[in-house]
Amino acid sequence: MIRFPRVNGRLTLFAAATLALSTFHTTLALAEDGWFEQAQADSGHQMFNNYCAQCHGPELTGAAGPALVGQQFLAHWSNKPLSDLYGFEHQNMPATNPGSVPADQLWKITAYILQKNGFPAGNTAVAANASRQVPAKPTSGK
Repeated sequence: MIRFPRVNGRLTLFAAATLALSTFHTTLALAEDGWFEQAQADSGHQMFNNYCAQCHGPELTGAAGPALVGQQFLAHWSNKPLSDLYGFEHQNMPATNPGSVPADQLWKITAYILQKNGFPAGNTAVAANASRQVPAKPTSGK
């Protein structure tokens, strides 16, 4: 068994505590910075109405297509990166012409969907959050 001097044990504890605080700070900063820019969600609202509302309803509660708001929607996408949602939208939507919505417009629609699910706006573009894991419940904003 390897024995470390007491100093190394304290340094290891200090390093672990520093890492934990750093991770907490990064998570807190991301939560405070929101999931999208408000202007993206505002533009996404109109684009949603143009491309998506016919099947998903103007309130995103479902019609011919499933609801895009609420616990069932969040449960399906939680613990997955936001890019999974975007990728699904890109490959499958709109159902009548999959992949036809330009990427920048689709990201704005995604921002609108996040907003309708209670996710906060911030200073970071939605596409920059592609690798973030979608939580089961929206994180509070600033």
